Amino acid sequence: MADANYFVITVAKCDPTYVPTAMEQIGSVIDDLKSKAGALVVRAGVIATGEQTGSLALFQAYEGLDGFEKALDIYAASSDYAAMMGSGKVSVVMRNILKMHSVPFDHNTSETPKFIVLTRAAAPQSSIDTVTQLAPIFADNGALTLRFGTLVTGSNAGNRLLGVTYPSMDAIEKTYDTLRDDANYQAALADFNINLRAIVRVLM
Repeated sequence: MADANYFVITVAKCDPTYVPTAMEQIGSVIDDLKSKAGALVVRAGVIATGEQTGSLALFQAYEGLDGFEKALDIYAASSDYAAMMGSGKVSVVMRNILKMHSVPFDHNTSETPKFIVLTRAAAPQSSIDTVTQLAPIFADNGALTLRFGTLVTGSNAGNRLLGVTYPSMDAIEKTYDTLRDDANYQAALADFNINLRAIVRVLM
């Protein structure tokens, strides 16, 4: 598989009664993103914590930004996407691009995650080394995948974003219990100005 050099993250407010329908429509779009835009990874779910609780989240990974260009064409041509956006029950409030950094991690892509934990922070360039150092803690406590990058668009451009997928809430709890007792993690907090931590429940 090609390297995922960019992630595109979209957040949309959604009427709670429309979520099942929206997920069906997004499913059709996801198929097209994979087959026609070359998306390497696509996940969709509902944000379960934080300011955007109840909003939909869509994550797409591409080798290059030409894939995202194709994705925009797919949105424009998709009848399901048009129906969703024309329903009056879904409105996109954010779409940002994340440039990925190389952090060694043995990604488990065979198991479908149930949750994604997003942590956003203002952090120095050395944060890449810090996350690399801490990555084994995530793996040892059940994390399935770990991605780390820098936001290149939006009001938080320049911030770092860590996205980790998990098979259960129990794995999340174990990870953060271990991190809390880790001296390297505690030292790193001095350089990380965390301004967001949200949990996304993965639906597809």
